[in-house]
Amino acid sequence: MIGRPAPNAARDTNLPFENTTTLVAAGAYRFIRHPLYASLLAFVWCAYLKRPMAIGSIVLALAASGFLLATAAAEERENLASFGADYAAYMKRTRRFVPYLF
Repeated sequence: MIGRPAPNAARDTNLPFENTTTLVAAGAYRFIRHPLYASLLAFVWCAYLKRPMAIGSIVLALAASGFLLATAAAEERENLASFGADYAAYMKRTRRFVPYLF
């Protein structure tokens, strides 16, 4: 397994597969740090574009975007604490959600 999950939970709030012991920078992670969150952002904004004038669509898109940005920032703080300088270098060479842009 690429991330080499730790057999014992490093953090009680994490699922076992979340406790990786090595930084994963292969596959989609080679270009962006949060591929799952990027796909959720794309999904919510596509749902918004389906009915752009509906107040509910606007509120959902903005709220979901805010929560996903906050979650990504929190995860990056955790990863900096876990992986240190390796993660800081990884952050410099990748983007958060969109390759080469954002």
